[in-house]
Amino acid sequence: MRDFSRKVLSVAKRIPAGSFSTYKEMARLSGKPGAYRPVGNILAKNRDEKIPCHRIILSGNKVGGYFGSEKLTWKKAGLLLKEGVVGVLATDTIYGLCGSALNKKTTEKIYKLRRRNLKKPMIILISSLAELKKFGVNLEKWQKEYLKKIWPGKISIILPCGGKKFQYLTRGTETLSFRLPNKEKLIKILEISGPLVAPSANLEGKKPAETINEARKYFGKKVFYYDAGGLRKKPSCLIDISRKPVRILRP
Repeated sequence: MRDFSRKVLSVAKRIPAGSFSTYKEMARLSGKPGAYRPVGNILAKNRDEKIPCHRIILSGNKVGGYFGSEKLTWKKAGLLLKEGVVGVLATDTIYGLCGSALNKKTTEKIYKLRRRNLKKPMIILISSLAELKKFGVNLEKWQKEYLKKIWPGKISIILPCGGKKFQYLTRGTETLSFRLPNKEKLIKILEISGPLVAPSANLEGKKPAETINEARKYFGKKVFYYDAGGLRKKPSCLIDISRKPVRILRP
């Protein structure tokens, strides 16, 4: 059993950042195709930070527990997203196809997966008002006061964002849409992952997924799936405060 444990940990250590494997695949690569449960037990006990156990998920691409605990699934999801993996998450409104907003490669992957119009920017989820600075957003006093009144909540806000650095996000516009959710587990994920682009989990022009199974029909094994519940099942309200007057674009 010790030899098998060493083999499992050795295989896990070679999974690169931005990728993931499954317990079943780990068992196969470790020489015992049917031993995926023992693989899970071995990885649950591992505390070596050089061995990225968070990169191993369940068959069917659901995230699964972390350190042997289902209560830490959110942490595993956050670590995967931080490294550039794309995942379907239950946001505070609808299921989103999420990935790091600060990773251009990840953002382009989401456009491709979703077959999204390349001229359309995506909503970005943030964990605090301070994270707007990461995108070069300098709020005027009236904008800051407005945001403090309505955030956190199910309201997405369009703000000015110029410059070349974030053209892969602004897509020819000089604005970006942000939302600060009022959902504890989602905020915990965002505090690990950083800001996430989060368009609805569907192909362009298709019906937004209302369940993980519906999302899986769109994206298969190309992404991971994490469901923390608490969905509103309606898109967020969208308000443009990039300049005065304030405009409500989606009630």
